Amino acid sequence: MKRWQRVALAATLSAATAVGLTAAGVAANAKPATTQSPATSFHGHQSVAANIRLVEAFLRDVLDEHHGDHAASYFTQDAQFHAGTVGNFSGRATVAGVLAGIVAAVPDLHADVQDIFGYGDEVVVRLVVTGTQDGPLLGIPATGRHLQWDATDLYRLQGGKISQEWASEDLTAILNDTGTYKAPWIP
Repeated sequence: MKRWQRVALAATLSAATAVGLTAAGVAANAKPATTQSPATSFHGHQSVAANIRLVEAFLRDVLDEHHGDHAASYFTQDAQFHAGTVGNFSGRATVAGVLAGIVAAVPDLHADVQDIFGYGDEVVVRLVVTGTQDGPLLGIPATGRHLQWDATDLYRLQGGKISQEWASEDLTAILNDTGTYKAPWIP
């Protein structure tokens, strides 16, 4: 990079930083543009606190208390489950069936909530999931081995039910713990 290009870049960055800091200061001192409480959903159906309580109840009931058969009661009829490389599923019965299958495969599953927060009609949860694989999981036959993986899940709620879930599970940890695949970076 030529000297004049470095000077121009530095000047641009300095100006952008000054504008950004000024805008941040104005925003921090400004009154909210609306009177909507942070606890009110964008759609006015449920408060953020109620949405968080629903997700916590779902995690406790279905996963920690191993009631896979209760999963359907937490989802809307047209629920969607987005699981990245594991696949996407639509419909309450299908989503509930997948979750019931996971609970059946890992009957002592425990989802330890590390963080949970919400905004509007969405709730984000960071978990550490543990349990013993006593049944087939993701097409992997039962191993009897202890599993532990990290997960970050985003839930969108509608009318007091989960309408969508984006599940981001550490699949490499699951594959490692089942003995299916060992990544070169895992000791």
